[in-house]
Amino acid sequence: MQAVFRLTPIRLLTWLYWLRWATIACVLLAVAAAPALSSITLATRALLAVTVIVAAINALIGWSLRRARPATEVELLAHLVLDVAALTAWLACTGGSASAFVSMYLLPIAIAAAALPRAQAWLVAALAGGAYTTLLLRFLYPQPMGGHHGDFALHVLGMWATFIVSAALLVVFVGSMASAVRRRDRSLAAAREQMLRNEQITAIGALAAGAAHELSTPLSTMSVIVSELRDTEPPDTPLQADLAVLNQQLALCANQIDQLLGAAEPTGTAQTPVSVVDALHQIVSRWRLMRPDIHASVSVDPALETASLEDEVAFGQALTNVLNNAADASLSNDSDRVEIAAQRYDDRLVMTIDDAGTGIADADTARAGRLRFSTKREGRGLGLIVSHVSLERLGGEISLKRRPEGGTRTRVVVPLSPQ
Repeated sequence: MQAVFRLTPIRLLTWLYWLRWATIACVLLAVAAAPALSSITLATRALLAVTVIVAAINALIGWSLRRARPATEVELLAHLVLDVAALTAWLACTGGSASAFVSMYLLPIAIAAAALPRAQAWLVAALAGGAYTTLLLRFLYPQPMGGHHGDFALHVLGMWATFIVSAALLVVFVGSMASAVRRRDRSLAAAREQMLRNEQITAIGALAAGAAHELSTPLSTMSVIVSELRDTEPPDTPLQADLAVLNQQLALCANQIDQLLGAAEPTGTAQTPVSVVDALHQIVSRWRLMRPDIHASVSVDPALETASLEDEVAFGQALTNVLNNAADASLSNDSDRVEIAAQRYDDRLVMTIDDAGTGIADADTARAGRLRFSTKREGRGLGLIVSHVSLERLGGEISLKRRPEGGTRTRVVVPLSPQ
């Protein structure tokens, strides 16, 4: 049964396609053998007409299945409805509700319960039950059989009642098991994704720690050289301005390395909550020094004046990566605008960062921050993963959405510190 649950809709459609051909072959054999069996009475012309129509439809289905394409649950539902209709027409020509093959109605119901959502499975069961009931009302009183006509009518009614109960049980129990297996598969996929992301972050962390130790010496050397040049160069010269900018960038690099090395050392004490407004001011100010080519507008909700955060370092790292992505997206579209807004919703800080880029593709919104990918030519796809992991550790989340007016809106949600 587990193998059935894992069948894709397109594979199920292929199986149904071949089952129809097998059924058509069986019907033709029955028509050929009927004259030799005097006890079997068939509406041969009507049966052949129905078979020809089903064969033509199935041939068209086979042609469509040869094209490489994904199949949807709605398409599978349509095929099952077709099978219920075809089976009803065949049964109407071969004895109706008294036919020995009336239990074949359970096959599309079982497939629907295993592969379709609960509502669609109930729809298939209702259609099959309605078709069976229609045949029952039409063929409830067949020709007398050996004086036991009354007993046979009760037998047919018992078959109908058994079918109704069986159909309901199939939808309930098989549908429940299929739903449980689908939930388990989704959980396993999420766990695998989490494991891969953690492995990437662990590898990045190990390399970053080593790089931080190695970069300390050249950064100190460059800082000394810049200081000497600023002392020897006359004041109010263009070179002094360039050296001042270079000194700021070196200080930013040194600060980032100190934070990186400090994060790797256990403190053993809980971090002191910091003001949200102060933290945002420091993070955005530091980022503006890193990206002087970007014009960013910042809007902060006054309700955040009394709010605080638990971990400014992790939040700052995540937000800086998001801001850099927004800046790169805007610059790639010949714009230097980035809009930043911070609002408070109950006990959460909600930030929206709007860029002026071309906008993220709809297919990429689900995997952004979860799988390693990048829309930038020289990007490595690590920034969003690091941001996602940092925010997840804080109990927050990050999401990306294409803006109707153009660009991408990145939404960052972080829980605030309890007051």
